[in-house]
Amino acid sequence: MNLQVERIENHKARLTVEIESAQFESAKRKAARKISRQVNIRGFRKGKAPYSRVAKTVGEATIIEEAVDGLTQEIYRQALGDSKVDPYGPGDLEDIKLDPPTFIFTLPMRPVVDLKGFREVRVDYEAPMIDESDVDARLRQYQIQLLQVLDEEVEAAQLGHRLYIDVDSEFLDDYDREDADSAFDEDADAADTDQADVAPVAPQKGEPFVSEKDTPIILDPNEDPFVHGFVENLVDAQPGDDVVFELTIPDDDVDPTIAGRLVEFVVTINRIEAISIPELDDEFVREVSEIRNEQVTDLASLRTSLREEMEREARQQSDNEYSQQVITKIVEGADIHYPEVAVEYQIDRQLSEFKGRIEQQGLSFEDFMRFTGDSDVDLRERMHEEAVTRVERSLALDKLREELGTDVEESDIDMRHEAFNARFAREASDNEQDAVLRNFLREEVEMAHLSAKLVALGRDEDMAAAIEARRAQAALELRQALEDLASISEEPDADEATESAAETDPAEASAFDAESES
Repeated sequence: MNLQVERIENHKARLTVEIESAQFESAKRKAARKISRQVNIRGFRKGKAPYSRVAKTVGEATIIEEAVDGLTQEIYRQALGDSKVDPYGPGDLEDIKLDPPTFIFTLPMRPVVDLKGFREVRVDYEAPMIDESDVDARLRQYQIQLLQVLDEEVEAAQLGHRLYIDVDSEFLDDYDREDADSAFDEDADAADTDQADVAPVAPQKGEPFVSEKDTPIILDPNEDPFVHGFVENLVDAQPGDDVVFELTIPDDDVDPTIAGRLVEFVVTINRIEAISIPELDDEFVREVSEIRNEQVTDLASLRTSLREEMEREARQQSDNEYSQQVITKIVEGADIHYPEVAVEYQIDRQLSEFKGRIEQQGLSFEDFMRFTGDSDVDLRERMHEEAVTRVERSLALDKLREELGTDVEESDIDMRHEAFNARFAREASDNEQDAVLRNFLREEVEMAHLSAKLVALGRDEDMAAAIEARRAQAALELRQALEDLASISEEPDADEATESAAETDPAEASAFDAESES
């Protein structure tokens, strides 16, 4: 076997393999015997016809095609091993030459990442701020959680009532791609960052805006759930009514693909309740203190506790976002080579995610394609740029894990595992399901540690100290989870214990969501 290896464009390799003529002739005769067992040849039992008669019956080209099929995988495996090329995916047979017998394969090579001077990357950091309005909003969440229902069968909706509604809506106007893309670019420039993602895929006329079933809302003009003006359209509505109205999404909406768009809402009123929302008095403080499993005696102390908690949450979210900025800057300075098939794999994943989001809105993907007039090719083209960004970030992250490590110890996994079990009142076990959970938590902790190191890198801080701070935070989360579990277990009444376990502390939910995202 004579092997030549070339590096060609798009991070591929070409293997040109010339084999001995005797090997090819042997493969042809083996192919002829196989064909003779499958084809009726006059005067010969199956499998007994000589080569010349088989060739005369089916043609020399058929024998060669069968011989090539039999040789291809064998030759490819041997050539791949001899070439020392590290493939990223399966290769393709590009061409065959018969004189001399030569097989030409192309295959994608594994990506190569050089992060260059990534350790010198620095990104400006601005600490998040929590103001009194943020604390007010968190207190409002607890007020809603502790409200009392005074009447479950109110006949007409008024401000202050709670409604349970079904909402369907759709865009009434077409999307102006040029204007929205321009707005998207301006937002990226204003943020003084390079555009990490392409402009999101825009909904077209007739597509849904929101679709929800039996959703509770409180008729408060200051708390419009979807668009400003939503609440006032439901005043005086009665149970069973279908209320139809149109609203315009504000021009300053964060999503440029829906800003300024006209939406029609169809709202079905399922139930109307008169409610009493607790005042911010000592009784409210006591009840919230029980939910939060802490000892505070007055509203000022509660506000201080909430502020401290929200500042921790804000720092965590800010650090998550900051680490992404650091990764973006590292990718910009890196030298990354990968085959196009890596992007195609990523587009496949994005397309699957996109189909799922469409179906969650109650619309089949086929109907969506008919509404938009798009083809699969159109969607894949629009997703290409974002797929490139995701591939490069993913490759950079893998290389960063290799370069920086994550310093994850078994004690870190044990702590996270114990906190998870406590939070969900699970019993620890040695079964296969628990092993799967530990592997999942290990990946989560590794990414959290890497994120902490990237934050320290971008601020020119000590990475080891960042990991120890992350461990201290994990220990705090474990202690809180164990205290919450103990509090639930100490409830004297079974029904009360069940009710307590079902309560959701909005602050805790927010912190847990932030941790999951990291």
